[in-house]
Amino acid sequence: MSKVSLQKLQDKMAYVHVFAGLMAEPTRLTQRRDFPITEEDFVDKFHKIIYASMYNMAINGVEKITSLEIITALNAHPTQKAIFDSNDGEEYLEALEEMGLPENFDYHFERVKKFTLLRRYAKQGIDFDDIYSTDPFLTAQQEIENNARFNGLSVHDMIKIIDSKIIDIKSDFTNEEEGYQGHVAENLKDILAQKKLAPSYGANVQSAYMNTATRGARKRKLYCLSGSSGSGKTRSGLANALGYSVPIIYDSKKGKWVKTGATGRTVFISTELEEEEIKIPAVCWIAEIDEEKVQENTLTEEEENRLAIAIEILSRTPFWVVEMFDFDVDDIEHTVQKYINKHDVDYVVFDYIHSTLKMFDSMAKKGAKNLQEHQLLRIMTIHLKNMCNRYDIHIDTFTQLNDGYKNEGNVAVTYDQSMLEGSKSIVNKLDLGAIQVPLTIKDEQLFEELKHDLNIPMGMEPTHTINIYKNRGNRWKFIRIWVNINLGTLRTTDLFVTNYKGHPVTMTPRKIKYMSADIESDLEGLEVLAMLDELTKREENVKIEKRQINDDVDVELQQELREAYEEMFEYDELPETIEQEIKELKGFGLDKKRKMETPMDW
Repeated sequence: MSKVSLQKLQDKMAYVHVFAGLMAEPTRLTQRRDFPITEEDFVDKFHKIIYASMYNMAINGVEKITSLEIITALNAHPTQKAIFDSNDGEEYLEALEEMGLPENFDYHFERVKKFTLLRRYAKQGIDFDDIYSTDPFLTAQQEIENNARFNGLSVHDMIKIIDSKIIDIKSDFTNEEEGYQGHVAENLKDILAQKKLAPSYGANVQSAYMNTATRGARKRKLYCLSGSSGSGKTRSGLANALGYSVPIIYDSKKGKWVKTGATGRTVFISTELEEEEIKIPAVCWIAEIDEEKVQENTLTEEEENRLAIAIEILSRTPFWVVEMFDFDVDDIEHTVQKYINKHDVDYVVFDYIHSTLKMFDSMAKKGAKNLQEHQLLRIMTIHLKNMCNRYDIHIDTFTQLNDGYKNEGNVAVTYDQSMLEGSKSIVNKLDLGAIQVPLTIKDEQLFEELKHDLNIPMGMEPTHTINIYKNRGNRWKFIRIWVNINLGTLRTTDLFVTNYKGHPVTMTPRKIKYMSADIESDLEGLEVLAMLDELTKREENVKIEKRQINDDVDVELQQELREAYEEMFEYDELPETIEQEIKELKGFGLDKKRKMETPMDW
């Protein structure tokens, strides 16, 4: 793309309002979470110099920027000042103060950001004429229509349009094979032999009893753990997420570092917790150190050393964190796509299913203006399940409980979908539905009756129960796993299992061995770092084999989504935008075969 064309992909008047907004409120340069303002947002050196001057002032805590301060700062940089002066910089800054509208900052910044995106596409040779035309021979009317179309699109809309084009091109050049035709017994021995080499197990979750019940965190499965606020569901979910990826952890019972065998690649999407609230518990989980000791700075020398090793382990673990405080369904899928494309993630943890203002607004734009929360949550869950199928990944998610769980005085209380906020709207598409709650008074009474007949470690008592009410494709359901969860270290200890009637259940806790046969290997001191190097090197050598994309529409999910939308409309015909969304719902598993060093095994 020529320099002239790139010059056209900008709006200099929008720069005026953006700069005016930054002068009035410099924190916009350092505290924006959605789209940060960068040097890339400006084409000419002149505008880049003004941006850089403002940025330097902002990071130094300037509360309001004036033209005089910018000029003074540039006087110390002769080269930049010369460019500034040659473009009548002082007059430009005066115009900013006179003409700029700081109150319209958001509108003009989004326009600037959209042009930044177009320039990125242009440099990659990607056609975007249907978004914004750079044709110099447009008529006046065509120019009006061109700008109107561009103004009506958000950044996410533009990305979605381009992504759809790329997917369509892939589909056109992908050979689609017909489904199997032949005798029922043909190739059966080969199929069974393959199952022996690679059984249908997933990664370990924190409870070995849960491993037995679910066969681990399997691909194309959507697991949901529900709990009340403060019940520890998010911390348990974070521990599971770390368990998919962290190769070495400390075992305080052995007093040694041990290999986990984990080789997964995980992204944790947080809608409430901030960076520190994730990173500190994560490193404490690895080191098995109570977070409170880190927060209060009361670590022993041995714990300090252990924490240092844990930080090193975490730094080499394929685990990423995304903060997403206001979102819609498209934002979630875009993030998942991004981390699959950039980092080849296998596991996604989305914390958690709930409504947002952006989601209501997004649905209203599609024509669903009278949306109720349970309908929105149902649609969201359908999309999460579709992503499991579409990208061949495992997704963990969470929900809040309604007030029904508090009724601990009711003998007949049942931990099932009736306790979920959104209830049946969420449950239909789940592969695993479980509820984690602290012990109730009734639970404590039952434990006192049972504990003498149970083999429980000395001094260990249950703190929570994990109640499985849905377990698609597995026989274990309506069971209660009694566990001790240390919310300081995020470690879970299994104790025993009962059914919903309180009767003990015989169940063998299992540890899934995958990708490595020697996960019980103990490590000491510098052995940990040496092993880290080996495991890191091994991860770099993992090869991804291209597999055929199955572009068949997932009929069940499509019908589920249609029913969800039809509940919102009194008339039969759905809006075109919603019809298109239903049509595009696909289940085309972007399968990624990895070359395993050892077969998957118990």
